[in-house]
Amino acid sequence: MVSSYDNGYSRFIAMAKIVLPLAGLGLLSTLFLFSRDIDPMRSIPYSQVDVDQIVREQRIKAPDYTGVTSDGTAIRVIADTARPDITNPNRASAEALVARLEFTDGGFADITAEAGVIDTEIDEANLRDGVVIDTSTGYHIVTERLKTALSETRLSTDTTVTADGPLGHLTAGSMDMRPDPEAPGSYVVVFNDGVKLIYDPQQ
Repeated sequence: MVSSYDNGYSRFIAMAKIVLPLAGLGLLSTLFLFSRDIDPMRSIPYSQVDVDQIVREQRIKAPDYTGVTSDGTAIRVIADTARPDITNPNRASAEALVARLEFTDGGFADITAEAGVIDTEIDEANLRDGVVIDTSTGYHIVTERLKTALSETRLSTDTTVTADGPLGHLTAGSMDMRPDPEAPGSYVVVFNDGVKLIYDPQQ
């Protein structure tokens, strides 16, 4: 009985050594036959991305610029988004700008605009499209374009200005705000080009 068992077991081992490798080869051949061809262009999902377009459309979310002018006015400019100029790293265009000027005498001016360009190389910010200025002295000023310096307290506009305040309603072709040379720490606002004032002190 033992000899018969040994012979059967030996034949089983011998057959397994032949059958199992053949079965393995069969499985491998099946995998190769039914596998799909690999598309090298599809293997990288971002291969078609336009790198130049990414650079052109790069944006900065909620940029925040702060500084102090040579005469002590604190300036802060924030925006919804900004896009750096790829040809000039010192310049950036921005949308939905909000600026605040805090003067040394305790007064302030809040400025909003739909769009603008900040250029630190030429030391100015140019705001446009619905520029609104609200001052601590009670004036509400509206114009289309406004230029403001970054290193000194100076605002100017070459577009029509409308202003409502303690004296009434005023319109002018341009406006300029600058430090008062006769009173350090104070500022003067000058309206030019066809100034019209409807005097209403009760307003």
